[in-house]
Amino acid sequence: MIRSLAAILVCAVLAAYALPSLAQGALVRFTGQLLDVRNGYVYFTTGDAFKLGPAPRFADYDTGNPTTLQPRAKLFARAILDPATKQVVELDLTTHRLAQDAAYASTAATYSATAPTVERAPEIVGVPATGKEVAVAFVVTVPPTTPLNANVYISTDASGWNPQAIKMDRIDGQRYRAVRRFASGTKFAFRVTRGTWNSVELGSDGLQPGPHEYYTKEVDAQEARTTVFAWSDDRGNTPQAAQPGAIPTPYNPNPFPGGVFPPSHATPPGGFPTPRPPAFPNRPPR
Repeated sequence: MIRSLAAILVCAVLAAYALPSLAQGALVRFTGQLLDVRNGYVYFTTGDAFKLGPAPRFADYDTGNPTTLQPRAKLFARAILDPATKQVVELDLTTHRLAQDAAYASTAATYSATAPTVERAPEIVGVPATGKEVAVAFVVTVPPTTPLNANVYISTDASGWNPQAIKMDRIDGQRYRAVRRFASGTKFAFRVTRGTWNSVELGSDGLQPGPHEYYTKEVDAQEARTTVFAWSDDRGNTPQAAQPGAIPTPYNPNPFPGGVFPPSHATPPGGFPTPRPPAFPNRPPR
């Protein structure tokens, strides 16, 4: 009898010591719509990315059984993360929208690979970069007038402003994406084109914007999002914002009768010299 009581007591003590470790190892869940799965990371449309474990399990969200679905854009998923490794150990997939499992802010801040440890470029904050590989996901939203068969590209200063440097994949009616790896601490500029400098992005004012400046942080993955409001070869659908120096006044209520606006800043045949800012000597064509 005494031995039985002693055995029970020992088991209780061991269980008491084991409980904290089990509590600490409770799995964390994150639900949302998939944007991409590649390079060892799963990207959600919320802008969060999570690192995949060495052998993650793919299951059906509703049944828990193995699924024939393959992780891809537009599917909905629940990522189950191991707090010890901060990696995804299971991805439950479905085609229907899911309820939120946990607060996005609290989960992403602790487990997301995109949670920043360096806010801006290292030369700004004074924190040296290690040069680790960072998976940068470019996500571009295009105007509804973009042809369904159109190719969209990212052009960077590092490519010498090649208008077809990085070809993007279309993920839905108005979004394209591409994932590339850069060293942390890299500073670069990019523009969005449809393959030539005659079909380049326009801003909300109907003019060509300057290059988008970007910095890779000391993280595993991050996103570069931008919106194209119109294309330079689609002038009929260009946003009709007031032009500089042509604001309607009581003395000139209709600066451009008939909706005929001044010529754009598109590069003429043969090109012309463009002033280059000191920060980006390889200014893209305009």
